Amino acid sequence: MVWKEVMETLLIPVEIRQDETREGPGRLTGTLLTYETRAGDRPELFGVGALRWPADGFNINAQHNRQAAIVRVIPFLDGGAVKIDAALPNTTAGRDAAENIRAGVYTGLSIEFRAELEKRQAGIRRIERAFVGGAALVDKPSYDDSLVEVRESAVADARRVFLCL
Repeated sequence: MVWKEVMETLLIPVEIRQDETREGPGRLTGTLLTYETRAGDRPELFGVGALRWPADGFNINAQHNRQAAIVRVIPFLDGGAVKIDAALPNTTAGRDAAENIRAGVYTGLSIEFRAELEKRQAGIRRIERAFVGGAALVDKPSYDDSLVEVRESAVADARRVFLCL
């Protein structure tokens, strides 16, 4: 066999599919807040479009403990709800968060915000503009639909690597 034929034989592309669930504890998904929905534990609601946050997102921590950061997220709007979907890091904090959510220790999300414009309307605090500086996994969210869950990879074979043998 000539050297050229040997090299051509060795250069066979092989597709390898990588499942990101093996690289981390899953994806943190949930609803931070649904606009125009009243809190379950206080007379408060956020008007449509009230929330803003840094372009690079903010940290999710455990029970509002800023020293217990878990993952950085960039929220997105889905209808009238502000949601998150981010891969949990394969760290002790990420694995612990995933396990605590699956076990029901953490059931929801809670935002950390600074109200910039608000008014009282029929005894209800209506927040029209607020800056979100962070959020937390909590055992009981103030808003009934601010729920959290851990999902497997969004698309298990989304990343493909081609190798040559």
